[in-house]
Amino acid sequence: MCRRRAGCVSPVCLVRHLARVYGRCVHFSCPGCRSTRMRADQLCCRLNRIVAVQSNSFPDMSLRRKILLVVFGLALGAVVTGGVAGLTLWYVRVGAAPFLAEAPQLDALLYRGLWLVGAVTGALALGAALVGRWLLVSFRQSLQVLQDAVEQVRTGRLDAQVSVNPDDELRRLAQALNRMTTTLSQQTVSRSYLQAVLDSMAELLFVVDADGRVRRANAAAAQALGRSASALRGTALGDHFDADPLASLEEETVECTLTPTDGPERPVLVSRSALERADATQGTLVCVAQDISERKAAEEKLRRSLEEKEVLLREIHHRVKNNLQVISSLLNAQARDVESPAVEDRFTETQDRIRSMASIHEQLYQTDDLSRIEFDAYLEGLLDDLFRSHRTAHIDRTLEADAQPLSVDQAIPAGLIVNELVTNALEHAFPQGRSGTVAVTFHADEGTARLTVADDGRGADGLGGNGSLGLRLVRGLTRQLRGTFSTDLDDGVTVTIAFPTNPSS
Repeated sequence: MCRRRAGCVSPVCLVRHLARVYGRCVHFSCPGCRSTRMRADQLCCRLNRIVAVQSNSFPDMSLRRKILLVVFGLALGAVVTGGVAGLTLWYVRVGAAPFLAEAPQLDALLYRGLWLVGAVTGALALGAALVGRWLLVSFRQSLQVLQDAVEQVRTGRLDAQVSVNPDDELRRLAQALNRMTTTLSQQTVSRSYLQAVLDSMAELLFVVDADGRVRRANAAAAQALGRSASALRGTALGDHFDADPLASLEEETVECTLTPTDGPERPVLVSRSALERADATQGTLVCVAQDISERKAAEEKLRRSLEEKEVLLREIHHRVKNNLQVISSLLNAQARDVESPAVEDRFTETQDRIRSMASIHEQLYQTDDLSRIEFDAYLEGLLDDLFRSHRTAHIDRTLEADAQPLSVDQAIPAGLIVNELVTNALEHAFPQGRSGTVAVTFHADEGTARLTVADDGRGADGLGGNGSLGLRLVRGLTRQLRGTFSTDLDDGVTVTIAFPTNPSS
């Protein structure tokens, strides 16, 4: 293996050094760059072939190399020629010394010629050395440009480019490096780019090792905790929250509170997932904490608004119930001045209807759910009021009701239906103190409710016509419930109302 020495400018050494630096420095944990070292080795072989071609093919040489070879050839020829000429003159002067003693002018001429040949040869040699020095400096400058480009790639600038000089002997190396960086910039992502993406996130990001210690944090996490990213490295993740988000063994979202050293606490939603990467340490997790302060504030505002509306709605139901009671009291006062028993009975029926509606509103403002009525409890209270107002101690009652809540829109008409049917049974089914039983059943199954009011009294001739006001009211309320009305006149009167518990579906 060629090791580049300090100051060595051997083309093969320089090429191998660049390729070795590239292969060692440019290595990213990205699926698109797993063959980076292979590319570096291929580049080294290719550059060695380029140098070999340039060394063996004179027409492909660059201008500076041609100048260097020409100057070197001229200098070598001048040195050889000057050396031969100097040796010849020196040999003639030494060999002809006896004769030159008698011709001093010829001896001086040979002496000056010897010095002239030496001076010319030295000048040519010095000129060749200067030209070689210039070429060496120029070559090193071109090499420095390539080294700077490789350093930029090593630091993450995958789009680094080298300006190509057509007369530069490293032209092909620069072109190969440009093609390589272009390919890398298209197929890979640099660390600086990934870090910029992570730092631009609004969420807090932590990379945590198997021991629960922070290995990396983005800019949002550092800003939220009031510490630098380097200061967070090595700290326990649970120290920055009121509860350790890693305490649960399952990868589920955890709501906790961020506790920075300086600044107010804030609620966050922490999610985590295992880091799936070839060179990742076993157990490494990526935790993302999302600030939910605004969402919590909106939820609190909505909760307060709902509480205010519930209070207002309860007050409305309370006032409706009080107003209905006032109306019932007015009817009662008016009924005292009536002498006709039939008219007084009409007033009493109207009062019972009003009380059935008032009890609905009374139960609504006393319960937590303002939209639904526990109909079994409502029926119990309604029967108590009806039997007490009609003073029917000789009549028994039974109630079977499922715990099926009804909406207000269904509970009011259903309650009025029970009021009309039970009132009718108490007034007409048991004349002259006859004893008997009034049975009310309410069952709900698979979206359908069945409401039945039955008595074992004297029965009725028929309920098919329009009948009394109460019967017309029952039929109209049944249509309001989108239900069906059926009767059974065997052994008393049995009326069954079937209606859907969720008519909107």
